[in-house]
This record gives sequence, structure tokens and C-alpha cells, in this order.
Amino acid sequence: MAKAAVLGASGYLGGELLRLLIEHPQLELSTVVSSSHAGTPIAELYPNLPPQGTLRTQGPNDRIDADIAFLAQPPGEAMKVVPGLIDRGIKVVDLGPDYRLPDASLYQSTYRQPHTDTDHLPEAVYGLPELFREQIRHARLVANPGCFPTATLLAIAPLLKQPGAPAHWIIDAKSGTSGAGSGFSTTTHHPEAAPTVWPYGLPVHRHVPEMTSAIARAGGATPSLVFVPHLVPIVRGILCTIYPVSTPTADPAAWPELLRTTYEAEPFVRVGGTPRLTWTQGTNLCFLSAQSAGGQPVLFSALDNLGKGGATQAIQNANLLFGWDETTGLSLAGFGV
Repeated sequence: MAKAAVLGASGYLGGELLRLLIEHPQLELSTVVSSSHAGTPIAELYPNLPPQGTLRTQGPNDRIDADIAFLAQPPGEAMKVVPGLIDRGIKVVDLGPDYRLPDASLYQSTYRQPHTDTDHLPEAVYGLPELFREQIRHARLVANPGCFPTATLLAIAPLLKQPGAPAHWIIDAKSGTSGAGSGFSTTTHHPEAAPTVWPYGLPVHRHVPEMTSAIARAGGATPSLVFVPHLVPIVRGILCTIYPVSTPTADPAAWPELLRTTYEAEPFVRVGGTPRLTWTQGTNLCFLSAQSAGGQPVLFSALDNLGKGGATQAIQNANLLFGWDETTGLSLAGFGV
């Protein structure tokens, strides 16, 4: 058994991590950190979870007893603690954005703050197993991808390695309100969000540099992306509808089979049909489909933003870091409705 810590335990991703870790056969939940709820019993913070004895949350300055730490924190927080964790030999999976971008200047221009851990930034491995599995196995610091990039990259990465791949893409993305986190926001407050669909993140969403950087690292041709996310009045789930702007020499008729052959051995990617968000909720699954609309190619990608777009993918990465079967603790049936 390996000991696991969760930092940022009172948010939605933190709560999902606790739910998964409590049932994981190889990971023991040893430390739970919450700056806003320090000293609170886990049973009080999350009554839906099985009893955890006397385990309580602790403050951010308390010592962490763990072999691996999951960081579910806002931008700028992970870089404060990663150096100390790495120095103590603790593996890290960061669910925030601090280590997703390859250089400090790109991070600063995207998140409007300087990166203070440039020593460890170059060694961070982008934690999308379907693209970077072998690098993850040998890492000590994994940058868990954003939810939108996971959905988008799984759909288009195989196509970008083909001759004549489209150089321009439009991604029309829809996300549930849990993607905004548990903190109060007027735009995600139920009376504001329930009666509308709201496009946000314009003119350039901060996940676009993450996507283009990951594509470059994977060896694909770096495309031009027009990415517009929309907040929709559901709690969890992401659906991306993706259009190539032009396909002058590509063969979109071959895309369904290309996706199938690319992912046929992948335990968490399913290809075919028109995906529904209810299939994904509570799972580590991503559903992909290549179809046509009005004679033009269109891709669909659906996942749970708290699952494959967050906590379950973090567990998948942890399994790889310890050399376990990457499906360990992730044989989860979807909610269904």
C-alpha cells in the first residue's frame, strides 16, 4: 500500500479524489489538507463517504505523510508546495494548471502571474496517458490535464499525425457548472446559470495554450484552434463538437476507423455512436465519434469533467507512477441518468 495525500480537499475535485481513494485497493488515504476546513472530520466534510475513523483535515502548514500527493488547488498554489514534496521523495499529481505549460513565460502570459518553480517545471510530464504513457511511468511530477484539453486532444491528436491533416479547427464545447469549482461565482450561481447557456473565456481561453503545447510535445502538427466553451445548466460533464475548417487533402471518411484502431486497446476510450453525457458521469471514460453533418466531417468527444477530466484521470496517472495496472480502482459504472 502507498499513502496518499489530497491537498485542496474541500473542492469538487478534492471530494471526488477522496471518494476514489477510499475505495482504491493500493492507495491508503493518509493526509487530507484543506485551508478553509482545517480540523474538520472527514465524515463531517463529506457525509456521503464511508467512515474514515478519526481522520481529520489538516492545515496547509502541517506536515504531509504520504508517498504521493494529489494537488487540487487554484492556479499559483501548487508551485508553492511542489519543491518541498519532491525534495522529500513524494510523487505529485497536480490537478491544477501550474505545471501544464512547458515554460514559465507562457505560464505567466496565460495565468497573469509569474511561475516561481522554474526548477521543476521542465521535468513535469503532461498526464494524458493515451499520449504520454511511457513518460508518465518514469515521472515524479505529473501535470494532470485540464478537462477541455483532455476531451479535445483525445479526439484530434490521432488525426493530426495523418498526411493532409486539417490545420484549423473549431471546438464548440459545453461544460457543467462543477467545472467552475466550489467557490461562489455570480455566473455559476444557480439562478444565473439555470435558465441560460453562457459562452465564456473569450477572446482566448487559457486552455488553448495548453492544447497546442501538448500537441507539439506529442509530435503532431500544431494546428490553429478556435475554442469557445459554454456553461450549460447541468452539474457535471463535457461535450465537445469539433469541426475541421477545411480538409483539402485529408480523408474524413477514414476517421472513424482511425479512431477505432488508435484506441482499441485503451481501457478508457470508447469510439462510435453519438455520445451522451450520462454515459460518462462518475467514470474515467471518454466517448469519441467521427460523423458527418451536411456532408462535412464532425467529431464528438464526451467525458465527465470531474472524472476523466479531473480526479479519475489523476488516479490513472498515479497507477502508472507506481507501476500498477492503470485500471486499478477505476472499474466504475456510469451513473446512467
